[in-house]
Amino acid sequence: MLINGVVKVYKQLFDPMIRGLFLCIITVLVLIFLKFTIGYMYPFLIAFMLAALINPSVTYLENQWKIPRSLATLTVITSIFILLIGLLFLLVNEIIRGTTYLMEKFPNYFHSFMQLMEEIINQHILPLYQSILSYFRSLDSSHQTTIQENVTEFLENIANTGTNMIQSLIMQLPEFVGIFPNSLTITIFILLATFMMVNDWHNITKKLKELLPNNMLTFISDLHTGIKKAFSGYLRAQLILIIISAVIIFIGLAIIGVEHALTIAGIAALVDLLPVIGTGIIFVPWILYTFLTGDYSMTIGLSILYMTVIIVRQMIEPKIISASIGINPLVSLIILFVTIQLWGIAGVLLAPIILISIYVIFQSGIFMKMIQFVKG
Repeated sequence: MLINGVVKVYKQLFDPMIRGLFLCIITVLVLIFLKFTIGYMYPFLIAFMLAALINPSVTYLENQWKIPRSLATLTVITSIFILLIGLLFLLVNEIIRGTTYLMEKFPNYFHSFMQLMEEIINQHILPLYQSILSYFRSLDSSHQTTIQENVTEFLENIANTGTNMIQSLIMQLPEFVGIFPNSLTITIFILLATFMMVNDWHNITKKLKELLPNNMLTFISDLHTGIKKAFSGYLRAQLILIIISAVIIFIGLAIIGVEHALTIAGIAALVDLLPVIGTGIIFVPWILYTFLTGDYSMTIGLSILYMTVIIVRQMIEPKIISASIGINPLVSLIILFVTIQLWGIAGVLLAPIILISIYVIFQSGIFMKMIQFVKG
């Protein structure tokens, strides 16, 4: 009886510990494997996800319209590509129109700006310079020498810092230019892999069903459904945010009386997708310029509009994203804060990926399955 009791206690205590340790080892090994292989695998992983998203449309064309699968795959991919190119063309066209308008107004703006700078120099900078110079001449020679040495050292530090920054930029220029051919190559590989996977989707899924156990197939199916739902939800949330930003900016610019308000609102709404910077890349220089040129009413109007866009987006973004993906707003806010603290600007880009991953992991029930495995 005593021996049986000891064995029972041993199983209750140590068996879950051994299972948990085994699970941790497997998890670490998988993470190490992904760390060293993700750089080579990610184009094909992206292609597989794209293929999974495109496959229903291709299957529909194949079954309903009796189109050969290769032609249906080519049709869907080409249609998506043409749609993206069309949207890019419209965006570039609007930017060119807006730029043309600005170029027509630029000479007047520049002339006003130079007049303002001349007034600032004559009224403020030159009198200040004369005051400093007269004060400097009133000092004894030792103080003058000390000030001159400090100023010289300060200017040398600025020159050295500027030189180092320029050299660093020049050194990084070949690497930056090299990104484009590499990106083009990766894009071609992704497109080719996507086409091949979609075209041979039935055989791929058939082989997976033959090789993998039913539990794994069920998990992969749940994972695919969760990813598709979360990804579509995130895209829907971003579309809602873009529309809200565009409407606010358009109404604000129309009230202020800015020409081409619709074009500017469309460009600003798209720029709002940029992490951290967002619409500030348009509004901040614009506000500074109107302030320096003395157009204070426009400065106040643009400032109020910019602050309204920022406040509204920050208030509704966590709620809309969490509602679209299915995660509590507080959780999404915490994840956004943590990712920004850990990775800075890159954290803003990683936050949606982490949100989608958390949603998919919980929906797939992987945590519950792991707990059940540890409990035995």
